[in-house]
Amino acid sequence: MGLRKNDASLDRFRSRSSSPVRPAVATDKMIPPSFIPQVKTWKFGAAQGDGEVKSFPIGCGGMDLVLNIQGCLSPFDASSLNDSARKTLTLRLPQVWDGPFGEMEAALMKEAADHSPALFGEKLSEDQLLERYKPLTKKTGEYPRQLKAKMNTNGYYAVRFWNSERIRVDAPGDCGGLLFNAVLKIRAMWVSAEAWGLVCDATDLQLLETAQIECPF
Repeated sequence: MGLRKNDASLDRFRSRSSSPVRPAVATDKMIPPSFIPQVKTWKFGAAQGDGEVKSFPIGCGGMDLVLNIQGCLSPFDASSLNDSARKTLTLRLPQVWDGPFGEMEAALMKEAADHSPALFGEKLSEDQLLERYKPLTKKTGEYPRQLKAKMNTNGYYAVRFWNSERIRVDAPGDCGGLLFNAVLKIRAMWVSAEAWGLVCDATDLQLLETAQIECPF
């Protein structure tokens, strides 16, 4: 799993790319530029946080673990508890990403079990970890897999919005029903006494132009 101290982890995780994702036509047949790096290649930095919840920064190959997923549908607007500036955005993923995310979370369970003393302070089996795990994605029957990403709405880490011409634009008033190309960063793994999971941040969202469907009534 490659647990190690990483003095430069915070600086690396603060870095932001100035280039948006490229426009693309939304289709389930698109092949992503790259799938998810194997969990065994992930590097986990030293634990951060002094409270009940600790986080382990994640990197891969000396870089942030960033995914470019094209053609994501946001079925609902972003939401948060207590109207917080850090919101949760549900993204319905293209079918081509179904397998990679399922395989990633299965591999993560095995790696976490192998290194559970360092991560959780005790030896835990895969079954025990599965009971505590808060999934990053959800797959129900034949419906598309859904991923819950966090997005900041203000401050330095605020999510950036782009149009199909790769021009920076203001955030839409409501993300519900919109189609995006999304840049997502799997930033860290969080661990508490009773639960654990991955932190996935949406850093850039490119709004795709979709065909207008005429009302049949």
